[in-house]
Amino acid sequence: MTENVPAAANTQMSPSKGSADDAQLPSSNFSPATSDRSDLIDKDDIPESRMHPLVAGFNKLTMARQFGLLVGLAASIALGLSVVLWSQKDTYRPLMNSTNSFDARGLIEVLQANKLEFDIDPASGVILVKQTDLHAARLAVAGAGLSDDQTVGYELLDESQPLGQSQFMENARYLRSLEGELARTIASINQVKTARVHLAIPKRSVFVRDQREPTASVFTELYASSELDKSSVKAIRNLVSTSIPELSAANVSIVDQRGRLLSDDEENREEELTNRQFDYQRKVEDNLLARVNSILGPIIGSDKFQAEVTADIDFTKVEQSEELFNPDLIAIRSEQTVNEQMASATQGGIPGALTNQPPTDATAPETLPDGTAANTTPISTRDEATRNYEVDRTLSFTQFQQGRVRRLTVAVVVDDLSILDPDTGEFVEKEWDDAAILRLRTLVQDAVGYDVSRGDSINVINSTFREIAEVEVLTAFYEQPWFWVIVKQVLAGIFVLILLFGLLRPAIRNLLAKGTDEQDESAEDAALANLDVDEYLIADDRVSLNSIDDFSLMGPSESFERQLEVLRGLIAEDPARVALVLQQWITSDD
Repeated sequence: MTENVPAAANTQMSPSKGSADDAQLPSSNFSPATSDRSDLIDKDDIPESRMHPLVAGFNKLTMARQFGLLVGLAASIALGLSVVLWSQKDTYRPLMNSTNSFDARGLIEVLQANKLEFDIDPASGVILVKQTDLHAARLAVAGAGLSDDQTVGYELLDESQPLGQSQFMENARYLRSLEGELARTIASINQVKTARVHLAIPKRSVFVRDQREPTASVFTELYASSELDKSSVKAIRNLVSTSIPELSAANVSIVDQRGRLLSDDEENREEELTNRQFDYQRKVEDNLLARVNSILGPIIGSDKFQAEVTADIDFTKVEQSEELFNPDLIAIRSEQTVNEQMASATQGGIPGALTNQPPTDATAPETLPDGTAANTTPISTRDEATRNYEVDRTLSFTQFQQGRVRRLTVAVVVDDLSILDPDTGEFVEKEWDDAAILRLRTLVQDAVGYDVSRGDSINVINSTFREIAEVEVLTAFYEQPWFWVIVKQVLAGIFVLILLFGLLRPAIRNLLAKGTDEQDESAEDAALANLDVDEYLIADDRVSLNSIDDFSLMGPSESFERQLEVLRGLIAEDPARVALVLQQWITSDD
């Protein structure tokens, strides 16, 4: 007798024996059992339309995980979009090399008035514009009258002065305007970007011992890769010294932005002398080399020889004085003759008072009678002659010019001769003979002014030339402008791929897997609900299953793990029904 057992009761049921209509449970498949009552399956619990696996998996998550997943997804999308926009962002360039000397507010107003996009570097505060708008922006700034010249000059004196201003402030204002004008003038030099001038003019004193000389300091900011040569430094010193009364050029100091003193007299003098000597030597060598090339070029060919000239220049300053005497040439320079005769004087009286009387007035006749002589008698006669002779003398002063050529060295290498072979009609290389080399050497000697007394050396040899392959200088690929554009785009693509495959793809797969499991369970429940209860035959306290396909179970070809997964789902959904099946198995074994 068959007894109907409700699904709510845990009635023991045994499987049918020997009945062909009863469905036996295969070893690889699971056949759930149920009673013939319709209340064993609740059809209202199974939805009519299936949900998408992604939505089903998302619904199975907790509220906290759903919120975290949404936030992470939004952040990933925002970050990916920002990276893509960064890779496609226009390149910005500084509007001016240095905005310190510009009015930043004025620059921004000009850019806004011309509707030019700009950005401000948060680190340096430099105003940036698009590279495509750089020239237009600079033209707009120049047209607006904005200049980087913020130096104040004589226009400072045009400002109204307050009443009662002291003389000290007037002098300071004048000194400041003078410094500004000098700075403007110095900044006009090509190599100088900006300049500042500091003047130290002492107050005049009525005492001579308290007089002090004025001094000046000049600071120059040079352009990149620019240097002030010695002539420019000297020009700046003379410019400043002649602009200030009683200021000498020696009291003007010039410093560049690297902290180098450019107005060092001693160092500059020695360096300038060395540079002049080197330049002079190079000019002499270039001049002699040009002579050699001009005389050998038409004969051999400009590509058939190579010549080098080295000149040893003597820069020693020599002064020589020389005095020569010729004893063979004697001339009387001066002559003096002396003829002296001494005679006895007239005898006087006895010394005494009578004889020491003053002489009386002398009287002399107008004429002496003939034959009358003085009453004197000569005692001695002396003749003396002095003659000065001058010897022939030559005095010479010689100053040797600096930069004399002390020695010349000339080296010439000649390529082989190219001669047309009449038999083959091709050019063949042939060495120069000794006679031809000697002729070339003679030409070179005459061209450079060969002097054997100086020890000059001139060598002309023959050697085969090798072709030198031209090496093309290529710019490294990472220095090309297109390289960094590609790098930005590649980095953006890699970052987006990492977000997709590293974060989004695993999350979506997780949701899809959970949604698929839920759909499988829902499909099984729907299959059970759609079954007709009349198909279940219960006889002799046994539950038999008509067909396994009616329950939409897995086929035999499915893996064992997949079957276990489906069984676990069935056990979780309807443990009572599974308990009935197990009860039948136990009863049948008994």
